[in-house]
Amino acid sequence: MSKKYFLAIGCFLVMAMFHLGFGQSSIRMTIGPSREIRTDMIGVNGNLAALDQPWENDRLRTAFKTLNVTNLRYPAGTLGNYWDWGLGAIDRSVPDSLMIPWVVEKKLHKSAARYTLENLAEAHQKLRFNPVFMLNMLSKDLDHAVTHLIRAEKLGLPIRYIELGNELYFGLPFETSRYPTPEEYGKTCSVWIDSLKQRFPSAKYAVIGTYLERNPRQKNWTARVLAHCKNADAVTFHTYSPTGIDGKQERKSFTAGSEGTSDHRTATRHQNFRTLKERQLWELELLKDSAAYANFLQTAVRSAERYKRMGVPETMEVWATEYNMRADSSALRGSWANALYTAKYYDAFLKGPINLTNIHNITGDLFPQIYTKTDQLGHILHKKLSTVPYTLSAQGVATSLYARASRGMHGAATILFSEVPEISDDRGQSVALLSGWTFFSDTARTFLLVNYSNLSISLSLPESLQGSTFSQYHTPLEHYINNGLKTVNHVSKSTGALLLLPPASFTLIE
Repeated sequence: MSKKYFLAIGCFLVMAMFHLGFGQSSIRMTIGPSREIRTDMIGVNGNLAALDQPWENDRLRTAFKTLNVTNLRYPAGTLGNYWDWGLGAIDRSVPDSLMIPWVVEKKLHKSAARYTLENLAEAHQKLRFNPVFMLNMLSKDLDHAVTHLIRAEKLGLPIRYIELGNELYFGLPFETSRYPTPEEYGKTCSVWIDSLKQRFPSAKYAVIGTYLERNPRQKNWTARVLAHCKNADAVTFHTYSPTGIDGKQERKSFTAGSEGTSDHRTATRHQNFRTLKERQLWELELLKDSAAYANFLQTAVRSAERYKRMGVPETMEVWATEYNMRADSSALRGSWANALYTAKYYDAFLKGPINLTNIHNITGDLFPQIYTKTDQLGHILHKKLSTVPYTLSAQGVATSLYARASRGMHGAATILFSEVPEISDDRGQSVALLSGWTFFSDTARTFLLVNYSNLSISLSLPESLQGSTFSQYHTPLEHYINNGLKTVNHVSKSTGALLLLPPASFTLIE
């Protein structure tokens, strides 16, 4: 028989295993190594500058509760580099030429909307999250920061996490004029932290880090900053990534605002399309191909693990204050597959040293955890989809489940399985299709299990878990989440000796 025949049979068997199962016996689970986590580890990037006094909106507050997150970044993102904390808006003294282009294009620098500390304090009082304060180190000085952090404290906001600037490693004009080198930034951070610690001694302070090394400014950025700033507690980490389902990897050359966009030259799969609609339908078909699906999941893992390239000392914390899938026109954005992609981020962060997370962003067109409009799946061309305002997106569902499982817990331990199904991507890298974590405090314990595969998996539960209440959420990978958890299959009941994990599912045991 020909080699082509055996190759075809091999491909058939791989797909059969992907769709039908990796054996008939149940898989045993045990608790593996543990780590300390913050009780407020899971949070969200809180860029709400386009909305006027956003937390006066009852529907936003209600939706935020369903997100379950315990921290919120303010004012968040690059616009925070121009934020006037007294005004609750972008500093009007900064010329357009010194701002990142998208801020000017969206006219946020001229908006009448205000997002004030008073409004943030109102939200904190009702929702009880911890703010992650991101300071303006470009257009404002240290006195401005101290003055308004004192004001925030008087308003009842806890001063626990302070982030010194945002993504200053990009070579934008304002950044390079203020901080020509990472050394200058590090020296300034050292002075600011010394001063801030006199007023807020219990706060944690994070300087900007990056894995990027695409120009002389970025080369060894993290080490060069820390060489001149010995008093920081943490380093921030930002990462974005394409879907990668066709093998494409992130572009090596990009500017601020285009992070995570893909390089067509790195694709392992090629197809000619006349329309974007054809391209989107092809992406959905690739979800049924085990190697292409492995490309997709592995892209998230590879992006989340970039913190390893920053060289952060083991004595310091790492805060992932921005991350997400960058898929502007992809058919996978907004799908249930998007939720599982997001879960791979959280899984990698928990396995690593990440202490604080802020997924980007709470609202918005490309990265919303919470929909606020009816057209936020308008990029999907093969069907007409309407999003329900103030419900969770696909990635919002994933975030809410990890936040719900870990909320108030001080420890996390990985779950070890007697068998872990895997698939390999186009580059021969394997990716696990089953993961699990248990989160614990002195008085409570939860379990979160994720079945990434297109098959059911039977788990044999230890006696201590039998009789516990569990909730499961699942739906086909290609299904779009346009109305939060109402869009997915959901069951809640008590566990027995065996627990069946449906295909593409989250299972929360409480």
